[in-house]
Amino acid sequence: MLEPRPLPHLELVDGRLCLSGADGTVCVDWVGGTMGFRRTRGGGRGQAVARAVGMKSANNNPRVVDLTTGLGRDAFVLSTLGCTVLAVERQPEVFQLLQDGLRRALQDEETLVALGDRLQLLQADALALLLKWPAGPIADFHPDVLYLDPMHPPRKKSALPRKEMRLFQSLVGADLDQEQLLAAALATGVQRVVVKRPSSAAPLALGVSSCILGKTTRFDVYRPRSSPSYSFDQDC
Repeated sequence: MLEPRPLPHLELVDGRLCLSGADGTVCVDWVGGTMGFRRTRGGGRGQAVARAVGMKSANNNPRVVDLTTGLGRDAFVLSTLGCTVLAVERQPEVFQLLQDGLRRALQDEETLVALGDRLQLLQADALALLLKWPAGPIADFHPDVLYLDPMHPPRKKSALPRKEMRLFQSLVGADLDQEQLLAAALATGVQRVVVKRPSSAAPLALGVSSCILGKTTRFDVYRPRSSPSYSFDQDC
């Protein structure tokens, strides 16, 4: 009989708070590595995520609520591009990673200048808050965009998903309420709801008004205040 795999746990590694488990170690690093490159040479407002939330011009900086923040990569990118972002994460351990990552980012002069005070963190269950609309901190933030990046569906191929996904799945289990979260987001009437999906995955719900294709992912845009046309822009 196989012994159960130990649950991931938080530990300090080289001055960074990390989530460690059988599948490896993950931390939030917005200063160096991949995120440092994206901040300095990632394509600016031409990035798919920026286009998806509606950053069409230098003067268009929507207020975005990231309902499923995770490691906060998209929340960080949007903040450095000029959006004011409320990043919501319900898992306490992951939220602590975000707090540690933000603390270290603000200690780096260049990252501080790029980020400013535009990124706020909130530990909460986003679905519970949306169901209380129009009360609560999400509504009080007055968002222009609600953004979802739910846990991706299982791969059909035999290759395992990347290590942070395996760590998250072993910590929190399957992401079973993503359809309800999208439905609650659409019910708020916020002018734009964006869902990040694998490029080959089906939409999370009908009613996509447009979509923007990245290298491996797709951003489905819903416009609750408009009649859904279920059409796709030329990028898809």
